[in-house]
Amino acid sequence: MSEEEIETPIEVEETKPEVDLSLSQLAGLGAVSEKKLNGFGVTSLIDLCIRGSRELVEITGTAKSKADAWVFEAQKILEGAGMVRDTTMSVTELMEYQENYSRIPTKCTAVDELVGGGLVPEAVYEVYGEFGSGKTQFCNSVTVETIKDGGNIVWIDCEDTFKPRRIQEILQARGYAVDKDDAKKFLDQITYFYTPNTEHLMGTINGLSKTLQEKHPRIVIIDGSIGQFREEYLGRGTLAERQNQIARLMTHIKNISYFFNCTVLFTNQVQSDPSIMFGDPVKPIGGNIVGHASTYRMYFKKSGRKRIARMVDSPEHPMADAEFTLGERGIQDVEE
Repeated sequence: MSEEEIETPIEVEETKPEVDLSLSQLAGLGAVSEKKLNGFGVTSLIDLCIRGSRELVEITGTAKSKADAWVFEAQKILEGAGMVRDTTMSVTELMEYQENYSRIPTKCTAVDELVGGGLVPEAVYEVYGEFGSGKTQFCNSVTVETIKDGGNIVWIDCEDTFKPRRIQEILQARGYAVDKDDAKKFLDQITYFYTPNTEHLMGTINGLSKTLQEKHPRIVIIDGSIGQFREEYLGRGTLAERQNQIARLMTHIKNISYFFNCTVLFTNQVQSDPSIMFGDPVKPIGGNIVGHASTYRMYFKKSGRKRIARMVDSPEHPMADAEFTLGERGIQDVEE
C-alpha cells in the first residue's frame, strides 16, 4: 500500500454531552403543566428544584405528592449528570469534598481568620449591622478578590448603593490594576441588577437561573433585600404576608447556592430590641426565618474608627471577633 493510500487517523476532540434539562422528561408532567410552569419562569430542571414543590403546587394546581416526585426526580437527574453534589456520598467523601472548597478571601487577615480563610460555596452568608458598619465594603472586597482571579459575580442591589467606581478604586489600591482604565476591564465580570422594590426583587430571583447557567458566578451578592420587605409591609396586619415572602426568598437563595455551587452573600439591616436591658440590644430584622436559612451569620458594628466583625452563628467556627478598618483597600487590617 502506497503512502498516499494510508489514511491518517483524525483526532476527534471529546465533548461532554449536553445535559437534558427539559421538564417534559419528568413522569406525569404534561404539556399543560409545563406551559403553566414556563409562564412563571420555571423552564428547566434547575428552576424546578429551586422553586420547590409547594410553589409548583401553587402554579400548576397539581397534588403535593406529584410535585414532590417531580422535584426528587429532577434532583436525581442533576446529581447523575454531576451538576450538583451527590446527596448520598459517604461522610469521608463529604469531608474530602468540603476540604477542597475554593474559598473567596477578603485579604483582611483578621476577617479571613474569622471565616476560616474565606467564603465557601454551597453556603449562605448573612452580614448584618447598622449603617456605616462596613457591610457594603465587605461585599466590595470579596467582589474584587473574585474578579481579579477571573471569577464572575452577580450583584443584586436593593438599596441603590453599588458604585462601580469604588470597585475600580479597590482594584487599584490592592495593586490588581495600574489605573482606572486598566481596572475597568474587570467590571464586565460583574452582572448587575437593580431591584427598587420587593416585586422586582422576587422577579429577578425567580428569573436568575438563566444568568447563573451562562455566567457560572462564584458568588451572588444581594445587598439590602430584607430591609425592602420591612419598608413595604407596614403594620402588624401585613406581618404574616411579609414573613411568607421572606421565607420564599430565603428558600430560593439557599437552593441557588446548592444547585449552582456558589456562595450567596446578603446584607441585612438591624433593629433595637427594647426588652434587652443589658448587653447589645441590636438584632437583625427578618426573625427566625432569616436566621435559620443562613449558614453563617456575621454581625458588623462600629467601634470608634475601627469596625468589629463577629461570627454569631456558624456550623464550624467559634463565636469570635475580628477588628478591621475601612479604607481605600475596602476592608483592611487595623494599622498598628
